[in-house]
Amino acid sequence: MSDNYQIENSFLKLQVTSLGAEIKQLYAKKWQRELIWKPIEENAQKIWKRSSPILFPIVGKLKNDSYGLKGKVYQMPQHGLARDSFFIGGQKNSNEMEFILEADQETFKLYPFCFELRVNYILVEQKLNIVWSVKNIDRQDMYFSIGAHPAFVTEKIEDYEIHFEKKEQGFYQLNNGLVNWKELLLLDSQVIRPSSELFFKDALIFKNIQSKYIDLIETKKNEIIRINGTNTPFLGIWGKESVPFICIEPWYGVSDDAEHDQNLETKNGIQMLPMGESFVFSYSIELIASKG
Repeated sequence: MSDNYQIENSFLKLQVTSLGAEIKQLYAKKWQRELIWKPIEENAQKIWKRSSPILFPIVGKLKNDSYGLKGKVYQMPQHGLARDSFFIGGQKNSNEMEFILEADQETFKLYPFCFELRVNYILVEQKLNIVWSVKNIDRQDMYFSIGAHPAFVTEKIEDYEIHFEKKEQGFYQLNNGLVNWKELLLLDSQVIRPSSELFFKDALIFKNIQSKYIDLIETKKNEIIRINGTNTPFLGIWGKESVPFICIEPWYGVSDDAEHDQNLETKNGIQMLPMGESFVFSYSIELIASKG
């Protein structure tokens, strides 16, 4: 049974659950609305049952949902194990929460490394800072990926635009969950106008993105949600065909492609962490403007 923890300030109210250390609520007080998709009703659960899962120790889908390491084959579901694991922790002080996931006998079945994954949520005025720290506590080099997957509510998709800080070249698409690197779809501007057709083939996959932030803009109200820290090796943008939300996802990792040899050590986007060292990544969700 998961526990929910909550902190708030004058601008934001945040609720996080111990299951997956997942954001379940991010309420903008000035705008008087929820920012994060909340699948409470049965129909919403059928659309997508999550709200902001942490992707670890893989991002996306493995070829045949499996990988090889040192002569052994392991099964791993899409996006890894963290989103379905219970973290310990909770409120650290009035503005911060901290959650920790450590390797155990269950994680070893899927992922044969001793690790500590620490997640901190910090409210600073109109910004939520999210900090991840992955520590290798094993006696060998550790291979992993990690990524964000926040889903932002978009009640009327025609009222939204996605603005990149800089002009990006283009994106790749998925084929049965695997990346098709053979076809780059070019962008003609720094603005994407989302639609149900845009996500017909699943997520848009960007590589080596230059933009340090991406703005999700509600054009009629001039409400701007800025996702800082998007200049990661890979980035996903995703919505369902019915489009009740848009996900903007900084990643240190990516799905396999059809030609991959399924060796974890050579996986595209994999991070290698030496024994005893830590990998730290942060991104933030910031309220930028509101009409009036």
